[in-house]
Amino acid sequence: MEGTQVKQLLNNVSENERRLACFKIGQEIGKLHKSGLIHGDLTTSNMIMNDEGKIFFVDFGLGEKNDEVEAKGVDLHLMKRALQSTHYRFAEECFKSVIDGYGSVSKGEALKNVLRKIKEIERRGRYVAERKQEELST
Repeated sequence: MEGTQVKQLLNNVSENERRLACFKIGQEIGKLHKSGLIHGDLTTSNMIMNDEGKIFFVDFGLGEKNDEVEAKGVDLHLMKRALQSTHYRFAEECFKSVIDGYGSVSKGEALKNVLRKIKEIERRGRYVAERKQEELST
């Protein structure tokens, strides 16, 4: 497949180009999810942008057919974590653009439900260390 791995691309483009790329990524994730498809490994290493600016997802080894809000939230949460670890300087800006693109495809209650689910998933992980401490002390 001709193109550039998004992992390499995001570090070498202007802020506007980066935001546009992330918006397109969000749109494509929205299309997948609207079709009931979960990628399962949404990282910028598994995305390629061609010369026309089209985004392609690769490596669906962890993918599945699933229309549950939980699966969509996990997919997007993984995308957020991948941005934070690989593109930490502009992860927040990139994820906002991903969500804006996603929201252009998934609207209304569907979007609200996925955004709530992402927050719920984040809360689950935030206190893992504290829960382990509590378990050890009981």
